[in-house]
Amino acid sequence: MTKLDDRGIISVAEIIVYSPILVWSIALTVRHGFTRRAGWVFLVLLALIRIVGGITHIASEVSPTNTTLQIVYSILETSGVSPLLLATLGFLQTVCQNSLDDHPLIKRGLRLMGLLCTVALILAIVGGVKEGEATTESTLTSGQSLRHIAVILFGILYGLIFFVHVFCWSNRDTILRYRRTLLAGISAALPFLAIRVAYTVLSGFAPLMYEINAEGKMTPLTSSSPLKNFNAITGPWGIYLAMSVLPEFISVAIYMGVGTRIPLHQDTDYARGGNGDAWENDEELARLKPVNYGGEYAR
Repeated sequence: MTKLDDRGIISVAEIIVYSPILVWSIALTVRHGFTRRAGWVFLVLLALIRIVGGITHIASEVSPTNTTLQIVYSILETSGVSPLLLATLGFLQTVCQNSLDDHPLIKRGLRLMGLLCTVALILAIVGGVKEGEATTESTLTSGQSLRHIAVILFGILYGLIFFVHVFCWSNRDTILRYRRTLLAGISAALPFLAIRVAYTVLSGFAPLMYEINAEGKMTPLTSSSPLKNFNAITGPWGIYLAMSVLPEFISVAIYMGVGTRIPLHQDTDYARGGNGDAWENDEELARLKPVNYGGEYAR
């Protein structure tokens, strides 16, 4: 039986941890909605990516000559940040529902940011495949360039998400009660998400540990660059654990915890003029009243 290395053990731990998260996230998706706008469905996707990625990594250690497994694992590791960013975008849309969703920044901005994330994901996948299947140095360089663009886009997207998050806080008084709790959850998760995105960017620019020779075969390559420590496949497992695995898990745990606590339907009932108790015992109840569905509040 093949003995797993430290990264293999981490993969086993991810499978164990993300299996119940998958079930939990499916339950939250059923509770809050399956749409992209709801955001919860992307946590389901992330859990699936981590489970499949863990299985693939373990299989690659058992069959170290299987390059296909290594390519799949590498792509899943890099692209895993995408559903977490998309989930955060979905949660921001939920925060703004029935209050700020007609503002151009929210109505068009979040949609464009989702498109940006999709483009980054496609580039990361295509770049990873080209790198893994390269038989010439030019193809290898081309794949690397696509990955560089992809991780830069992920970094830009995080900056835009942070900006929108600040915009939401600046308009806190118009946001419905339980959606404020979700906004606070986003604030708590963003520092950990920043670490996760930083690792993605650094790993994207980490030097490859191989090159393509004249016969079209991969040969080992040494590098003195400090960025080699952020290589998602060959870098030190401690950095990988501290900057990728743990921050991602903490972000997911925060979102799952908030999603379990908040009854978002009560906010919707209130916004529609129903008898929901979203503002019950709230100090603003006496001075806020809904003007119309999706509109602002009159004072």
